[in-house]
Amino acid sequence: MESNRGQNRRLRKAVEPISGPTSQSYSPISLKPSSVENKYRTPSQSPFPVFVLAQPIWVDNKIENNIWMKEAKGKEDILDKEVFMGQWKNFYTRVAGGGAVIYMVPPIKGLQDLVYVNSFVYLPHIKNKDIIILSNFTAEGRAGEEIAAKNLLEPMGYTCIKAPFKFEGFPELKWIRDNIYFGGYGFRTDPKFHNWIEKTYDCKVIKIEETDEFCYHLDCNLFVLDKQNVLCCDETIDKATIKEIEKVANIYPVTDDDVYEDACNILRVGEVILAASNIQFLKKSDPVYNTQKHKNDRLEEVCSKMGLELVFINLSELAKSGAACSCMATPLNHIY
Repeated sequence: MESNRGQNRRLRKAVEPISGPTSQSYSPISLKPSSVENKYRTPSQSPFPVFVLAQPIWVDNKIENNIWMKEAKGKEDILDKEVFMGQWKNFYTRVAGGGAVIYMVPPIKGLQDLVYVNSFVYLPHIKNKDIIILSNFTAEGRAGEEIAAKNLLEPMGYTCIKAPFKFEGFPELKWIRDNIYFGGYGFRTDPKFHNWIEKTYDCKVIKIEETDEFCYHLDCNLFVLDKQNVLCCDETIDKATIKEIEKVANIYPVTDDDVYEDACNILRVGEVILAASNIQFLKKSDPVYNTQKHKNDRLEEVCSKMGLELVFINLSELAKSGAACSCMATPLNHIY
């Protein structure tokens, strides 16, 4: 029997993308010559947000490499690639309109999930060098994405190192400040990876076990809002771990149902939070309507308290692959 979670995903209707970027201004950069040594080694030193994205030229969900795909069996779950491209372009426009610089991983035939940029993570706590840890994928069909990322990033000045243990990139390792990270493990990432990165790069990783097969990456359960605050599901993370998180961050809690509606799978671009929702195209009688409204209301409440602008984007086609906002962009810096 199909679960409510799978039913909820299926009820998200595909529509045309909404046009128009969200504006975000930054202080102008002086173009006058300076005697000060150039501080820019890579794009990560930029005073504005920098992300890596990938255009969904070869996107598909034929390789069923997560539980959302495996539950999707009807004709309505076949990707509409034209709609997907339109929704991705709307997302791209919102990220760029938020003042970000975007670097693109070239599309590669045969890598259906390349658009979900899970192939690496940047380590911002290292100040004298720009280190990229490349993914060591567990999921079927994803090996090779890390090579595409390496080919983009190494010529830009980054040192790229392949994870020696299973690890799935930015969705599984979240920086908050200083040398402190949150690290997910369980389904896709080996806890030995977090021990290795602590020892190798002198950092502290608060390890968070993933026990729900529908929440197989940390970005399903936790989102770093800024250097002091996180959005976190205290129903899917054990109490002892919640206490560890509380030692370094203020928690804005979200519910189990909020998580299944992608409450934590969001993206911050400057002072804007991008979140997936198509509630404007749902009927109040749709089973997913109330849970999606609850999630949206909670995000609006949190963003209001944080002084952040919240923008909803329809990403119904991504839901067919179990994905949302944060899956499609990996940051090369963190501007709060």
